[in-house]
Amino acid sequence: MYEAACALSFDHNLYPKVDRTIVASVYTGDQLKTYWERFNIDYTKITFLHDGEINLPAQWMHNHWYLQQGIKLELLNSVDSDQFVIQDCDLVCLKPFVMFNDTKPCFRVEELWNPYQTVYADAIAELIGWTRLNECSFVTEIMPYNKNDWLSCKSAIESKYKTDWKTAILNLRPFDETKWFSEYELLGIYKTNIDTDWNIEWDQHPVINSWQDFEQANWASVPTLKFKAKPLKFMREQQAQYIVDFFKNPRSSMDRTVLS
Repeated sequence: MYEAACALSFDHNLYPKVDRTIVASVYTGDQLKTYWERFNIDYTKITFLHDGEINLPAQWMHNHWYLQQGIKLELLNSVDSDQFVIQDCDLVCLKPFVMFNDTKPCFRVEELWNPYQTVYADAIAELIGWTRLNECSFVTEIMPYNKNDWLSCKSAIESKYKTDWKTAILNLRPFDETKWFSEYELLGIYKTNIDTDWNIEWDQHPVINSWQDFEQANWASVPTLKFKAKPLKFMREQQAQYIVDFFKNPRSSMDRTVLS
């Protein structure tokens, strides 16, 4: 939950400015506000939704890997807006990120380095009949997307399988520990196959296995921070506050006690 507090602390780096934020979580809004009370987050444009409020078939609810992807796609499907940005809670935009140039989305991508990226691409090729046009992965935990492109993708899936998109994905393969589905790969591969009205920016990150790695990394050219593994993943409140302060007030004193 404190990863999300970090992410929201840097949402001023998203352009065009976000006019509404929807936070979907297993926690209630009141619970999250209590956890985040020391982060000075502006709640005036935030809507909190409990996972159970999202309109998904029961089968999506049994495995968190598929559930969190279904939630993002269902919000993309149901929320009334022309443009969206999907952002995971463990991704922080350290530098300004221009998500759209007019209607043209900018996709953050990374090199193909993980065997799961092949698993995702194979499943998407089975689902929609198209695979990667570029040697890159769209799984960078943030993706701007146009509503019209989603509706086109949804229509293609439903026309092919003669059922709604949620059921079509459910019926493609078992929702098991293979973790074969990626919403980011679906959206990115679909868009880059239907037109050329998009841009890409490459992501790269320093390897962080300790707080010393974190402090000594050259962050000047790094656009985003990912909480991939400990000590950044599953951080405590004081550690999250330390990260926010590290980037917003780089000359402030460092309290090493919170890092132990």
